[in-house]
Amino acid sequence: MDPKDVPYFLLGAMSTIREETKKTVDDLVEKGKSGSSKSAKGLAQTDKAVRDLVDKGRKEREDLLNAIGKEVTRVLDNIGAVTKNDIRSLEKKLANIEKKVK
Repeated sequence: MDPKDVPYFLLGAMSTIREETKKTVDDLVEKGKSGSSKSAKGLAQTDKAVRDLVDKGRKEREDLLNAIGKEVTRVLDNIGAVTKNDIRSLEKKLANIEKKVK
């Protein structure tokens, strides 16, 4: 993926999540209108659907954040950006050299 495409990737992911959420909410509303939510079975089904929706949203959020993190890391690697780990490694090497010089 080209770095300039990252914003479009994010917009697409957010759009997909929004569409799936809207579909699930619309399904829950229809179930409620049909009267199935008045029974104990209907309440249990609705409760499960809501929990599933929350779990799915949480999972999709984690997947999106992981994908974003991987893409950002890849882009930074490609442009040769210096990382915190690079700086820490150099600091350790410098400290060892300073010890040897003293």
